[in-house]
Formats: sequence, C-alpha cells, structure tokens
Amino acid sequence: MTQSHDPLWTLDSVQLDGDRRPRLDVEHLEIRTGCTAIVGASGAGKTSLLNLLVGFEAPSHGQIASHLTRDGSLLPLFWIPPDGGLWPQATTTDHLAAVHPGADHQPTVGEILEAFGLSEQATSRPDTLSNGERSRLAAARGLAAGATVLVADEPFVHVDPLRLDNDWDTLVDNCRNRGTSLIFSTHSPRQVLRHADHVVVLSHGRVVADGDVARLYQSPPSREVACSLGPANWFTATETPAWGVGHGDVDMCLRPEHIQLIADPNGPALVVDSKTIGPLRETRLTRPGTSDSRTLTHLSSPAQPVPTGTVTIQTLAPQAGINPAGEPTRT
Repeated sequence: MTQSHDPLWTLDSVQLDGDRRPRLDVEHLEIRTGCTAIVGASGAGKTSLLNLLVGFEAPSHGQIASHLTRDGSLLPLFWIPPDGGLWPQATTTDHLAAVHPGADHQPTVGEILEAFGLSEQATSRPDTLSNGERSRLAAARGLAAGATVLVADEPFVHVDPLRLDNDWDTLVDNCRNRGTSLIFSTHSPRQVLRHADHVVVLSHGRVVADGDVARLYQSPPSREVACSLGPANWFTATETPAWGVGHGDVDMCLRPEHIQLIADPNGPALVVDSKTIGPLRETRLTRPGTSDSRTLTHLSSPAQPVPTGTVTIQTLAPQAGINPAGEPTRT
C-alpha cells in the first residue's frame, strides 16, 4: 500500500438520519491511503460509514469530499458489501472474470481462486456454496477487480477460524503489493492489530477515536476504545492507588502483556481464583477488608504460576494513562 497516507475522503459535519437518532454523526474525519480498520459494537455505525464512502447512501446533512482519482485503466473503487453482493446466475469463475482487468501484472483468476481455496468450486454458483465460501468469493472478486481502493464490510465474517488468518493475509498482502488502499470493518481486534495502519473507533454513530493503531493500542483515551482493540485492564484514576498501579492522577490501561502478579505479603490484592484461557489467564482479585473486586486479564505462563494469597500487580513496561483532559500521558 502507498505510504504517503494522502486523504481519500474527508467528512465534515456529516449526519445520516435514523429512526430515533442519527445513525452517523461525524464532526470531522479523514480516511487516508493505506489500511484503515473501522471498529465498534453492533449498531455503532460501521456499515453506515462505509455506505457513505462508497456512495451507496448520501448524508442527510454535511459534506463528504472524495479525493479518489482514476489511475489509468484501474477502477478507482470496489466495494465488498456486508452480504457479499454475489450474482446468483454467475459461477465462481464468472464473478472474478467479470471484473478482472486482464493486466499482465495482476494475479490471474485461477491464482486468486487458488489463494482463497476456491479452485474446486470454480464452476459452482452461490446457492451451492457454504456461507464461508461465499464470503471468500466476495473477497476474491474484490481483489480480482484490481481497484485503487477496496472497501470491505466485515469481509470474512462467515469464514472458519482454521483458515481465517490465511484469508486475511491473502487479501491484505495482495493489496499492499499492488498499492491498493483497504478500508475494512470488523469485530476482530486481532485482525486490526495484525493488518491495519489506522483505526477509526465508532460508538453510537460518533467517532470516539481515530489514529495510529499502535498508538491507540498503547494509549487508548477510554475504556471503550481500549477494549475495542483487545483485552484490557482499565483502572480509573481513583482506583489506581488502591490497587497499587498508579498515583490517582490518571486513568490507566494495562494490557495483559504488561502486567504480572507477584506474591507479596503486604500486597493490596488477594487472589480468589484463576483460570487459563488459551494464552491468557483471568484472575479474580479482591482487596482485603473491602468489597472491591475485579478480574484481571494477564498472560498465562507455566514458568510463572499465579501465586496464592496477597499479591502486587507489577507493571512490566511504562503504561499510558489518561489525564482529566482526556489526553495520553506516560507514567
């Protein structure tokens, strides 16, 4: 993908009306070249935003400026809608052949089908495919179009976990190799962290965070943004001294990889129970003499079992806090 990160769309004072409240209410947002993820809970406005970008819907108020340009014979934009938008009368091969530009530098239809595990379904029509195969076909067609910008609304939502990472890699790596910008929505923090350069976090139709993925992962401005990018232990400023993780001046986000429980007879927390969930552990803690309790998510390590009794929550790296103005700090 291109590295200059020039704007593709600029949204100003944009609203998209809904039944009870605006489905989207964006004061200002720029979508730039590269790989951008749109995340948020169900109903947050992800599909509404993508619909506006591709022109499937028009804003009720405000303005969207498109900076898309045609690069020679390439399509400026291709869209993978949430239902895939497949053509019922067309075979798998037909879907790709209909949009493939035929350029020598582009992967062939056969190569793209093979990359997405669809070679054996080359002559099949959508009604004979599984939900996962239809999701992969929609993504394969999007890639085959060779457009300058590819917009994908939860492109692999029905794909089996066993091949999910491979299909994401195929899509993103091909986009990067061609210089295609990819804008996708997802409920998967894993794929955001693996692939996106930039992330837009939506909540109730509003942009609550917008920026570099690595920066927002380390320094999220709120609990909601923190959890949208993966497991997080959020402590408000007033909680940090009691649990021994801060001085009471900023909220703290402690990721699982940045904390460790250390046995300490004078520690502020008591281990109640702990269970392993794959590479993570969830450990329930209480504060002796109080009714305070919380579940801490941290890395599971056979070499360092969770201690019993009272513990200290040790931070393994400098952690970001949020000051009262909502700005990241370092502690």
